[in-house]
Amino acid sequence: MEILPVTNQFVGFNSEKAWNGPTWREAPVPVPTEAALAQRLERELRAAKGASELATAEVLVPAELLARASRQTLALAEGEPCGSRGAAVIVDVAGRRLAAFKIDPNTLTTHEIHLHLEHDATNWTSLLPQFLKNLTRGGTIIISPQFTIEKKKLFRSQAE
Repeated sequence: MEILPVTNQFVGFNSEKAWNGPTWREAPVPVPTEAALAQRLERELRAAKGASELATAEVLVPAELLARASRQTLALAEGEPCGSRGAAVIVDVAGRRLAAFKIDPNTLTTHEIHLHLEHDATNWTSLLPQFLKNLTRGGTIIISPQFTIEKKKLFRSQAE
């Protein structure tokens, strides 16, 4: 067996110019924006609706509800160690869990954001008897523009 010396045989190779981009530790991590989180909430709610008994029902969500919910979610996650990337979002409607997802599946979950949606009891269809609702529509669920959101920490720091 012969041991050969290692030399830099590559013509024009300069180790300083080999890679001038950020290393994996320095690379910027994309932080979810309000619009991206609102779109993700919409996708998750559509998927959960299709997989549940609500698949045949029509679910109406107010226009700005998801944008407001995503804005408050990002605000609640601001002080966390991993920020919004460490959040698991849990959505329930009238006390029943409808959807749950992690904002960044590659980040350790440091807190949960619970988004509680309610049925809208102030619209005119809520005044109809149930048998008329069943005859006229296959079941339309109207979500209230009001919601509650809360954060549950999954860890405690030594200072607490």
